[in-house]
Amino acid sequence: MNITFILKDGTKKIVAFEGGQTMLQVAEENGIKLNSNCEGFGVCGGCHVKIENLLDKLPEVSEKENDTLDRVSGVSMDSRLACQIVLNSNLNGLIVKLI
Repeated sequence: MNITFILKDGTKKIVAFEGGQTMLQVAEENGIKLNSNCEGFGVCGGCHVKIENLLDKLPEVSEKENDTLDRVSGVSMDSRLACQIVLNSNLNGLIVKLI
């Protein structure tokens, strides 16, 4: 299964993932740096990304994630925290833009 990251400079990086990994884990394993200072606990907002497709296939935003997104600048309806998205086969082909 694959996920495409659109990097800040506009280049695309397609990487493989296994079900059960978070988007943040996949990014870090593939040298894609997200500013996650809380080590994936969903409280810093540093791994804020924009979902380009398959938004309806993502798990619901938790109250904790929503609270964190409320404190992050540039948030829109397609904003999520990479640390809070556990990837599965329904998300094969997901495209994510780094902020």
